[in-house]
Amino acid sequence: MNDEAGASEELGPVVSRHPVANQKRWANAGWALVIGVLTGWVGLWGLVSAGEDGSAGGHKAVGVLLGLGLSGLFIAVTQTVRAVRGGPAEYFEVRERGVVYGSRRGTAGWSWDQVATITMGGTDTENGVTRRLGTGYRCLLRFADGRRARVDGLAEQHVALGIAVLSNCPDAPRLTGGEWQRRWGGRLLAAAAACLAAIAAMILYLVGHPDREQVTVDARGLTTEHFVPGVSETGVAVLTLGMLACLVAAITFVVLFVRGRRGY
Repeated sequence: MNDEAGASEELGPVVSRHPVANQKRWANAGWALVIGVLTGWVGLWGLVSAGEDGSAGGHKAVGVLLGLGLSGLFIAVTQTVRAVRGGPAEYFEVRERGVVYGSRRGTAGWSWDQVATITMGGTDTENGVTRRLGTGYRCLLRFADGRRARVDGLAEQHVALGIAVLSNCPDAPRLTGGEWQRRWGGRLLAAAAACLAAIAAMILYLVGHPDREQVTVDARGLTTEHFVPGVSETGVAVLTLGMLACLVAAITFVVLFVRGRRGY
């Protein structure tokens, strides 16, 4: 993204400047990675150690740990990507006749009539985690040239920035970000059904391969009994992880479908 300085200057004087706190993203990625690795490792260790003899409560605890591990890794990756793309000096500027966005990739400016759509979103209630991650507020600007600029809660005075855009672009369509959920409603349910079918297939595979005792007779006529597991411990661990992943995916698809139908 490159834009000549003159193009930005044509938008008039700066009304307000909104730097993005990308240093927080690096800190967020660091602690999320630590939490994800530690909880994921403990969860895997518990999954392998418990085997089939573990209690139901123990399996639930393992599932919680694995879920925390995956969530931590996801947060670490997304925060790192945003920090790298934005760079240390990412910012937004509200100008008299438009908006300017600067990042590691360069600087670009658009007049107010070039704002094609405005997507507003975020969580219903703010808390310490959403404020720290910047996920409590979201404003996506799509411009006539096809480019986009995303504002989240880590932009300084992000609410004022969003209000300035809305007030200066009264004719730009307002979106909620859930339009694709309504368009893809049937596919979301199909994906959820596919995940549930995969879980059923993995359960049937485990049931169809029970542990058994194998009897062998050597040359001297001595009989020896061997315990042969139907599925190895590694196989059980992999299938369990697969079922957990499919369950999370199925729940996610159903939630997206419901939110789309409610017009979220």
